[in-house]
Amino acid sequence: MAQQSAPPASTAAAVELPYDRPDRLTAGDFVGEIHTYAAAAAQETKYGAKRDSLAVQFARLGRPELAWIAWNGGPGSIAWKRQHSADCDEAARGVAADPLETLLSWARDRRVVMINENHLAPASRAFWLAALPRLRQMGFTQVAMEALSMDGGDVKAGEVREHRILEGKPAFAPYLSEPTFAAVIRKALALGFDLVPYDDLDVMSDDPDLGEASRERVEAARLADVLARMPPDGKLVVLAGWSHVDKGLHGQVPWMAEAFKQRTGIDPLTVDTTACQRPDATSPATTYLNPDGDARITPSYMGRVDLQVHMPQAVGADGVAAAGVSRQWLGQPVAIPAALLPKDGDGVVEARKPGQPADTVPYDRLFLRSGEVLPLYLPPGRYVLTLRGEGGAIQASAPLTVAAPPHDQKGVASVAQAAKPGMPPS
Repeated sequence: MAQQSAPPASTAAAVELPYDRPDRLTAGDFVGEIHTYAAAAAQETKYGAKRDSLAVQFARLGRPELAWIAWNGGPGSIAWKRQHSADCDEAARGVAADPLETLLSWARDRRVVMINENHLAPASRAFWLAALPRLRQMGFTQVAMEALSMDGGDVKAGEVREHRILEGKPAFAPYLSEPTFAAVIRKALALGFDLVPYDDLDVMSDDPDLGEASRERVEAARLADVLARMPPDGKLVVLAGWSHVDKGLHGQVPWMAEAFKQRTGIDPLTVDTTACQRPDATSPATTYLNPDGDARITPSYMGRVDLQVHMPQAVGADGVAAAGVSRQWLGQPVAIPAALLPKDGDGVVEARKPGQPADTVPYDRLFLRSGEVLPLYLPPGRYVLTLRGEGGAIQASAPLTVAAPPHDQKGVASVAQAAKPGMPPS
């Protein structure tokens, strides 16, 4: 994908998507990005790419609740939300069950499990974090990620890279730079999974239908090749966005999961985490079953996915829980020292380990407006906290040591705990 320079704020109407604007992002000017996209989104009369881009920015900066407002705030999304809610209410009339335990039970006799996510609401990534250790215990050895670049350069010295040079131009990882996503990669590596890239937007053409068809077929072909190189009993986890895990058609185009099924004859277990949300950030993730044990699926997904997880949404009266709906799985809540809270304008606080390369993803990153007080979420260890303002310059820094929690947390937390602050998986 061609990279473009960021336009000045005065040309906000022509603003590009965040992954086309690497210069400001690689400089750490996340505050400037928020301001630019907020101004651009305000000009849209209905939901569109600029609201979508603003939501991506907020999600990347530890504010899923602000991403939710940006994403759902456009008049064009109101009718969709009402129908969406009715479909989900119908699905929720079943028997509530733990989605992680249900997934694991159904995955025992499958070689391929595909789980999707909403790029703008990273709570799905907490479900990935909960699922990976248990899937590893069941014999899954490969994790294919849509967000990984095909050149395999997303990890440096054991850390997840968020900006680097591609084809002689600066590039910034649009999704890996979100700390929960980076935690998924760190967790997968720590568990001994092999990471597999399989997506390449360069196969897209100017014709949206032909481009999507090419992309889905290429993804399916690459995943089939990965599986063919594995032992006969090898097992593959595929992490993808949105409808790529759909075993159906988009018009006349088979989605990736369907194309994979047609190509290999293997029926993947597909899990949707994007269609339905629970009432607020403190509601545990839940799946719903029929009395016979089959999954209840919303009408628009019927026959296209095998399981749906209703995720907590980043809303509610508890602002800390709303902002931490996914990030709390990064570690325990840690207060930001007063000297690093922004006082004269917006700021972004980052937590990296001492000596961690500057081009890799921090262990947490949080956008704060002046006067806001929210925690970081960090595993035990030593960190260096920094505060960046508009322009990206570091305004303040301080060391921080996070002690181990008083009670050693063994095993893997239930996904139901994803909405309980301070209860990360081990």
